[in-house]
Amino acid sequence: MVEKNYYVRRIAQALITVWAAITFSFVTVRLIPGGPMDYIAAQIRQRSGGAVSSTRLNQMVEMYSNVNPDKPMLQAYVEYIVSVAQLDFGRSIFYADPVWNVLGPAIPWTMFVSLFALVIGTIMVFLIGGFLAVHEGDTWDVVGSYFVIFSDAVPYYIVGLVLLFTLGFGTEFFPNGGRYDNALTPGFNIEFMASVLRHAALPIMSFALTSWGGLEFRAHCTRIIGEDYVDVAELRGLPDSRIQLRYIGWNSMLPMYTGLMAGLASLFGGSVIMEQIFRYRGMGFYFYEATMARDYTTVMAAVILFTLVTVVGLLIADFTYGFIDPRAGHTQRESYSRSYRERLQRFLNRLRGGADESETIDDRIEGNRISASGAMSFDVDSSDFSRGEYIKERIDQSLLTPFRIIWTSPRARVGAIILSIFGFLGLFGPYLVPEVRPMQGPILLQPLESMRYPLGTDDIGRDLLAQQVLATRPMLVMMLSGAIVTLGLAIFFGVTSGYLGGVIDKVLMTVTDVMMNIPGLALVIVLAVILEPKSPVFVGFVLAIDNWPRLARQLRSQVLTIRGESHVEASRVLGLPTSSILSKNVMSRLMPMLTMGTVGSMRNILMESVGLYFIGVLPFTTSNWGVVLNIARNGGALSGMDRFHWLLAPILFIVTMTYGLQLFAQGTDRLFNPRLRARHAATVSTEDMEGGRGGSEGGDGAASAAD
Repeated sequence: MVEKNYYVRRIAQALITVWAAITFSFVTVRLIPGGPMDYIAAQIRQRSGGAVSSTRLNQMVEMYSNVNPDKPMLQAYVEYIVSVAQLDFGRSIFYADPVWNVLGPAIPWTMFVSLFALVIGTIMVFLIGGFLAVHEGDTWDVVGSYFVIFSDAVPYYIVGLVLLFTLGFGTEFFPNGGRYDNALTPGFNIEFMASVLRHAALPIMSFALTSWGGLEFRAHCTRIIGEDYVDVAELRGLPDSRIQLRYIGWNSMLPMYTGLMAGLASLFGGSVIMEQIFRYRGMGFYFYEATMARDYTTVMAAVILFTLVTVVGLLIADFTYGFIDPRAGHTQRESYSRSYRERLQRFLNRLRGGADESETIDDRIEGNRISASGAMSFDVDSSDFSRGEYIKERIDQSLLTPFRIIWTSPRARVGAIILSIFGFLGLFGPYLVPEVRPMQGPILLQPLESMRYPLGTDDIGRDLLAQQVLATRPMLVMMLSGAIVTLGLAIFFGVTSGYLGGVIDKVLMTVTDVMMNIPGLALVIVLAVILEPKSPVFVGFVLAIDNWPRLARQLRSQVLTIRGESHVEASRVLGLPTSSILSKNVMSRLMPMLTMGTVGSMRNILMESVGLYFIGVLPFTTSNWGVVLNIARNGGALSGMDRFHWLLAPILFIVTMTYGLQLFAQGTDRLFNPRLRARHAATVSTEDMEGGRGGSEGGDGAASAAD
């Protein structure tokens, strides 16, 4: 049953998110030393030739930014919120118009592309995912699954570049830029609408072909096919089409509904890169131009509007889900955190040296063993278990067993091989390839024309293979640093809030939801322009902002389930400390999700960093595949087949790396299956092996069939 105050809480949360975006904009403009406000003042001085008084300068800064540097902080903050609520974002320095006049008319164009891409992508997900579920286990399923994984691993801007080369420049039907034919008069007529569709076709296709969740939908369909009500429908003689659509398809769609609506936010944020590729004048196009021109007033207004549209979309998803699925409810779980009075009492007891109620069972057993000498002994005879055998067992279970499990999974095996190759190139690549320099080879040499330059050369004779190899190490450093930050923040917010619950849960999840609802890519672009990160490690830290909230949400959901299980409840009743329960009972169960989350964050950081280097947001201070893409496109790589290999070289490395990460993530969930570990461990006893074999045939067989 839906709680009566659920809608009120969701609206309040949405308002908090929008307020956070507005506050971030104000703080960025007003408080950062040498930041946007100082830059706006410098621009005004430059345009006026320095002949402007201090009072007039502050008045002009307020006119452009809606923030008066002379007024008290609180007063300026309140006035800024009031003006934004009236859609008054100030005046754009770059466009010399009110910001709303620039961004407002562009919002429908971005929404048009994003919604069409979402609808087409969703239809493709349902058709292909359902087809794979119906053909579960046969050749169609295996081939189709690998194709879906590959398509999901290709960044949308890569598909956009390929479509632009093959259909935009290769044919006359699809325009390579613009929103409509400038010779036409806008209006609701067939000719104009057809022109709009032709101009938007390639951006829509680029998003739709990569916004896949086919395997997830396949998994839901496969699960529902085994439900009793499906068997009953078949026994009643209902047509197969009705069973597949009404019973299987509809019920499989429901768990994905909110995720699909959340995908709208990703498409909306991704418009910044996509609209630059196709020169499509939507909101992302103007946001990018304002960013490059350091027009902070327009940039911060765009962040607020991005957030507002995303929040409205998620609200629609949440409010309509209950109507689509009557079983859906919104309930709160109880808190398992100890009361503050209990914590204070335990702390005072420790200060007084008294008994601690949180003393663990292991401590009590150890104390009884020492005090009651000879009554009970837990000493281990060293002759029964030597140190050498212990080391051998640890090596087998920690290194060899995971290797055997990965090697028996085709997906994980292929993914591990690909990642190992890139790891080798990252470590030893700079010593294996020559230094990249102009005229080191023939100009625009085609691939495979010379084994000395297997991928060819660019327009000034630089070795393309050497460029990609030298860029591998900075990319790996960036991905690893970003993944570490993502994992740390996700564990802190997700696990802590999920286990403790109560007020802590509400506060941490409010912060998480706010960060998740603000389009992360737009936020990353703003921070990248202000901070100008140059080190790959620093770039990874910045990109982690867009990755940790979703993983934190997933971890919290899993912890809410784990903390109610019997072994966790027993540990709490026995008085084990929270740190011990989290480390031994909870975190061990989260390892599959943490592993896949880490690999997934590395993939996202790779795709985002390449995209931001490609459009020139991140400074060109290090070797990067996105930098090569940028130079190749600006050098005319889309103008003909004799230059396209220049663009194809970094695309080959990007797609191969993302595909390897995707395959490895798909196969690593088997690493934490206890029965599989028992089967593949050489140091497990025969009885354990037989027990694991007898109890795991179903799970192992299912996993093997999926691979």
